Amino acid sequence: MKNKRSLKDRIRDLKLSHAVNKGSGGSVFKRMFFMIRRYIGILMAIFAAYVALLILLVEIEKKDPTSTIHNLGEAFWYSIVTLTTIGYGDFYPVTHAGRFIASIFVILGIGLLGFFVGFMMEFVSRIKPIIQLSIQTAKPWYIFTDQSQYSMIFAENIKAVRPDAVIIYSGTKEAGKTPRSISVQWSPSELLERRGSLYDAHLMCMKDNEMENFLDAIELSDTGAPIVCLANFTPAHHPMNINFFSLSDCTARLFWQQYPIKKKNETIIFIGFGAAGNELLDRALELNVLFDKQSISYHVFGDSDEYCRNRKELNEIVSINELSEDKDSIIFHDTPWNTDDKLLSEADRIILCGDSELENIAILQTLQKFFPFRGELYIYNSNVRSVATPFGQTRDILTPAFVLHNTLTDMALCRHEMFRFYAGGDIPMWENLNSLIKDMNYTTTDHISLKVRMLLGEEAPNLPFDDIPSKVLRQASVVRNELSAEQRELLIKLEHARLLRFFYLHNYHYGENTNDDTRTNSLIKPFEKLTDHEKKMVEISWLLLDELASHKDAKRR
Repeated sequence: MKNKRSLKDRIRDLKLSHAVNKGSGGSVFKRMFFMIRRYIGILMAIFAAYVALLILLVEIEKKDPTSTIHNLGEAFWYSIVTLTTIGYGDFYPVTHAGRFIASIFVILGIGLLGFFVGFMMEFVSRIKPIIQLSIQTAKPWYIFTDQSQYSMIFAENIKAVRPDAVIIYSGTKEAGKTPRSISVQWSPSELLERRGSLYDAHLMCMKDNEMENFLDAIELSDTGAPIVCLANFTPAHHPMNINFFSLSDCTARLFWQQYPIKKKNETIIFIGFGAAGNELLDRALELNVLFDKQSISYHVFGDSDEYCRNRKELNEIVSINELSEDKDSIIFHDTPWNTDDKLLSEADRIILCGDSELENIAILQTLQKFFPFRGELYIYNSNVRSVATPFGQTRDILTPAFVLHNTLTDMALCRHEMFRFYAGGDIPMWENLNSLIKDMNYTTTDHISLKVRMLLGEEAPNLPFDDIPSKVLRQASVVRNELSAEQRELLIKLEHARLLRFFYLHNYHYGENTNDDTRTNSLIKPFEKLTDHEKKMVEISWLLLDELASHKDAKRR
């Protein structure tokens, strides 16, 4: 009962909240003072030298009876007229020493005006971002570590969703290349100090160099602010305030939700098998468990040796290099893609997923010119819009929904806490999970959109789970509740098969006790051997339909 009463509390407490106040971080006048105080010493020295020259000029000139300068007032007027190069001639020195001092004023006058103009321009350029930031501390801040192409694309997408967001590029003097942005020399840590609060402040590590992003994120993790890091690798354990993501992984997640499998025996061809192809196939195997006794066949043309060596248990979930009528198959071809005319003509979809855009376009041109095909054609990371549907374009991937994935994290955390509740608390809490098991929860959340399709069929929208209206989610939940016991049992069986795929892809094996360090899991066994309690644990993934609908309704209020 204690676990049951505290379930919602644990879910709420585990959500990342990085601030409890909305402090302004100090007045603009205070910040201006701290900025200009470095110049006070220089200004005081110049002023002291100027006064000394005026006194010396008066003392020298007043001894000559023909002098026109007799006091500090007249000396001051003469110096102003001379320094500004106006030269009225009503006051002037007559002694040799006085003329020497006057020559100093003349020389200074030549460059002094330009100096002060330059000084004021630099002062304004330095004070402008201080003023801009000081009056916008209550708004959301997105602080980028660099003004890279990825940063600017994501900044534009952020502004489209949150028009009040303040875009800040740190560590640069250059003016923002995108409109409505602020460029400053301060580091992200200094910017957070100036803001005075972590509330709605976000650090974005999106340089072109992913290793630099990783190192920046680790260094900035002590700030406590939420950090988004563009990197192709995620350490097993890392600070909770860092969210790692990769473009290829986001591309694969989005692809199978936007273009879902439509029948149980589809034939799919992958041409080009780099990082994007690897992710696409992994996510296909993890997500595309949709029909009873499905027999989807994946044909891979490209270098797959490394892929197979790393996935030792792949043969547990699919038939390798042999077509099957009662399970999915992967055929790794060691011949060029254009040697099998029949396969190309009969495929339901052909995916050009090489990492090089130019190579994909070249293959597309060859395919169009020489080979008939009836299936759908997709091309990765390209703007070509002919017979092929482009996917994986950076502008479509670098969106708040896929990069920040706040809803994804909330639902994944919710699913994990529900799983812990049914498991009796023996499962580690969210903050103690390694990144692999967190990814399993993320994948389960992504699968919500495909669960909707499994229940509603063609009426389901081809949208990522985060874009599906709550009304549609509740409609799918109602359909599920109205199914017979046998039909609901089949849905649990399919979900169990999908979970097994994730575990086998990451080289897990059966163990009486679940241990992620040794990669053992007690659910890795035939569905018929699951206890009723274990089936309830698997069924949790289907309960996320209502949880996500409630989450969306709560956000709309």
